[in-house]
Amino acid sequence: MFTTEARPMHHLIAAILLAAGTAMAGDLPFPEAVQVFQRAQQGQDKEVAPAIAAFEALVRAEPRNPVYLAYLGGALSLKARSAQAPLDRMKYAEEGLDQLDRALAALGPEQEKAQLRGVPMGLEARLTAANTFLRLPDAIFHRRAQAKKLVAELQKHPALPGAPASIRTAVDAAAAEAAPTRAARPPSRRCAA
Repeated sequence: MFTTEARPMHHLIAAILLAAGTAMAGDLPFPEAVQVFQRAQQGQDKEVAPAIAAFEALVRAEPRNPVYLAYLGGALSLKARSAQAPLDRMKYAEEGLDQLDRALAALGPEQEKAQLRGVPMGLEARLTAANTFLRLPDAIFHRRAQAKKLVAELQKHPALPGAPASIRTAVDAAAAEAAPTRAARPPSRRCAA
């Protein structure tokens, strides 16, 4: 047992160990976490788990941050890509979609003004959600229409012209991906001979 004099030191040591354990758990600052996410998104499956861990830590620190929630949702959806069992694929994709829905629900006027890396939080959260929705099979998850709506909102966003070039390029790429894959054709009419 600790004496009364030793208890404050015991609490201090416990607090230091807890803080060190949290820091060693893979907490990354936001820009580095985004880089890990982007590598995972580009097909480096070994980066998916670190991306999830990084954004889980960021969400723990700021549970209502829509950008962190959106990236966590995107990372969880990427986990579905490498899952072996179809039920696991569905489970991970649904977990990701749940986080993306939370991110979009958390958007308000204050997130259109608040910025991370010089980008309004609302713009980046919508872009992350739209990109994720576009990459999921629409026949199963039915998110393509929502992605198109988000892309249209992004293209009209008042901060887009002043956003970094990488964000403007990503919005253009999402718009191209959301566009119909083939031109709508009128129904063919056969001539009766």
